[in-house]
Amino acid sequence: MRLHDRVAIVTGGGGGMGGGIAMCLVREGARIVVSDVNLEGARACVREIEGAGGRALAVQSDVTSEADCKSLVDASIGEFGQIDIVVNNAGHFGERVGVANQTAAEWDDNWGVNVKGPFYLTRAVTTHMAERKFGKIVNISSVAAKRDPTFAPAYAASKNALLTLTRVFAKELAPHNINVNAICPGFVWTTFWERLAPMLAETDASLEGMGARTIFDKFVTGNIPLGREQSPEDVGNLVAFLCSEEARQITGQTINVDGGVAMG
Repeated sequence: MRLHDRVAIVTGGGGGMGGGIAMCLVREGARIVVSDVNLEGARACVREIEGAGGRALAVQSDVTSEADCKSLVDASIGEFGQIDIVVNNAGHFGERVGVANQTAAEWDDNWGVNVKGPFYLTRAVTTHMAERKFGKIVNISSVAAKRDPTFAPAYAASKNALLTLTRVFAKELAPHNINVNAICPGFVWTTFWERLAPMLAETDASLEGMGARTIFDKFVTGNIPLGREQSPEDVGNLVAFLCSEEARQITGQTINVDGGVAMG
């Protein structure tokens, strides 16, 4: 119970990755604020947490809205009295297209969720954390930030920008005993990959006629040195560690959870 009595906000908690992270934190004793633009998804995660004996609150919020991020912080403090942890997990991928076909709107959507979202929420919570002289912030980036930038230009660029933002916040907030780190997950089977697999099949004749899960498995075996996919819990276990006192000297770092896809 390394996180006993801690309160954590997990954005994008209504999805597979966010739900897995939330459950890992619950097992370590944390109370969870599940934030998602999809309120029913957030409520489903809360029901799962409560079914496991934990405490949680569902909040509908859009991380691209500065006002929503402030309201999320206020609601969390109103319910639990404190915020100790923020996991900026909400993400946007959109279409897999090259630079020539990338629309301005799609570019803005990627940067709005993947960069502005973590910026707005971190800024909204730092006064509270600084007053308490304690805070743990974990930004969920992607292996796409480090490998194969042609995979999806706007997505890869925004996830790389999040790594720089992590270092900026880590340096600024260190005097307040606030740790800020980033995680780059690799190949995790979520609704993200269910949407991505058909896009890959459109540009690769060798994948024609394959189901989404089969395409995913093919990418796992062909790209991951350890030869196995990552799970939301693989990511969540690292989040739990980074938010514990065992990691009190770790800040400004990016750690890959990808089975060796991007080494370094």
